[in-house]
Amino acid sequence: MKEEIRKILLEGGACAVGFAKAAEVDPGEWELFEEWLSRGRHAGMEYMRNHPQIRRDPRLLLEGANSIISIAFNYRGDTAPNSPIASYALGDDYHDVLRDLLNRCLNSFPTDAGYRICIDSAPILERYWARKAGVGFIGDNGALIVPGAGSMVFLAEIVTTLPLVPDREWIRRCGSCGACRRACPTGALTFSGNSIDCNRCLSYLTIEHRGDWNDPVHIEALSSAATRGMTPLFGCDRCLAVCPHNAGKVRARTVPALAPRKEILAITPSDILSMEKSDFSATFRHSPIKRGRFDGLHRNALNMIK
Repeated sequence: MKEEIRKILLEGGACAVGFAKAAEVDPGEWELFEEWLSRGRHAGMEYMRNHPQIRRDPRLLLEGANSIISIAFNYRGDTAPNSPIASYALGDDYHDVLRDLLNRCLNSFPTDAGYRICIDSAPILERYWARKAGVGFIGDNGALIVPGAGSMVFLAEIVTTLPLVPDREWIRRCGSCGACRRACPTGALTFSGNSIDCNRCLSYLTIEHRGDWNDPVHIEALSSAATRGMTPLFGCDRCLAVCPHNAGKVRARTVPALAPRKEILAITPSDILSMEKSDFSATFRHSPIKRGRFDGLHRNALNMIK
């Protein structure tokens, strides 16, 4: 049954699939997560504090849960376009694309079991469970690295009542190249434990942060990035682009809807500044860029042209 499920998901477009026993998060890993929160490294993402009981024990997501299926989807393809928009946001909204894909896959799963699909839609430690399920290991840039596919991947989970035999956990860690830390234009990758200080991360500052950048740490980080020619419109790929695991031949993207859209690649700061809210909603209705919201994209565009 397990290998049949893996085959269904791989044929559906996944680049890696793994299985883990549903259980509480290991105490040491949970302590690292709580320390990250206590240091304020999550910046303004207060939702990361929500539902700690569920985040610590994903069995609470589904009655009778026995297993977690971790699934990775490559969005990079053969080349990463040079764009002020993070590569993951150049295609259709992965939340919708992957949920539809996984729902279709579930039609071929055993019908006498319970399932819950999670795609950034539940309080679950995605990278932790991907590592536990043998999908990959967590790099120094905080991203999950899937051997042979790199770190430009989306992660999804299916919590299920099926009692599936776990795969072997990845215990590998990054080497000593340090490429991601040197490439980060704001010094966000200085916190130990394969974590990111989101207060300094361009992806956080241009996507998740609401309002103006008034905090001195934010201002200093953005200034540091600007001196290195980095004024992104939406997100940042620097720590991913320089990772040797993304160099050379990696497994090609197999989900067409995740490929870059020409109209998104062509967007300029001036286009954003000329938009009304209705234009923004129509343009990004099926794009993850809507996460940045109208006011946030305007703020980012102004920062690019000042």
